[in-house]
Amino acid sequence: MHYSLAMKPTARSPSKKEARAQDTHRKILVAATKLFARHGYHKTTITDICRLIGLTSGAVFHHFPTKEALLDAVIERLARGIHIYSQYLERTEVGSSQVVEEMVRIMCDHFRRQPEATICLAALATEFAGSNHPIEKRLKEIYDQFVQAFARVLRRHPRVSDPEAAAIVFLGTVQGIAIQGLLREGEQTIDQLADAYLALLATW
Repeated sequence: MHYSLAMKPTARSPSKKEARAQDTHRKILVAATKLFARHGYHKTTITDICRLIGLTSGAVFHHFPTKEALLDAVIERLARGIHIYSQYLERTEVGSSQVVEEMVRIMCDHFRRQPEATICLAALATEFAGSNHPIEKRLKEIYDQFVQAFARVLRRHPRVSDPEAAAIVFLGTVQGIAIQGLLREGEQTIDQLADAYLALLATW
């Protein structure tokens, strides 16, 4: 049976009101990510978020009914960022010698766009570690997605005896580079730090 192109449904463009709502939603998530990364979830208040982006608390609660709902949304946003690494690893051959350098470059690109998003998971993991809060379990699940993907690539590496442990250590190292990138802003660029790390690996 032949179907004309006219019969195919087309995606509806959002109205101005919907577009504004989507933009506000995104601004709240970006602001919360920035403040959670720098001050922690528990020390950040809804008032802090409102002040950063010029919204009322009512506007924030319209999008996120509770502060914990906002935390959940931030974590899911960060999980999509981690997924970029996992997608790259899924396309990478086992034993690839370029994988470490490429992932460091992915991190640098991410850092240049949204530096706080690069370290927010690490900040939240530190804050919730040992708490037995459901968020702790969710953070481990996000990290494990990356760890398992990287461990697969490392399995045939001649100098790696424990691929999973190596993947965990690499994850912590890359997040550490990003943290130092924020701490030393104006002194060292993220690319300088990344290059120094890769040179150290080559030397050893």
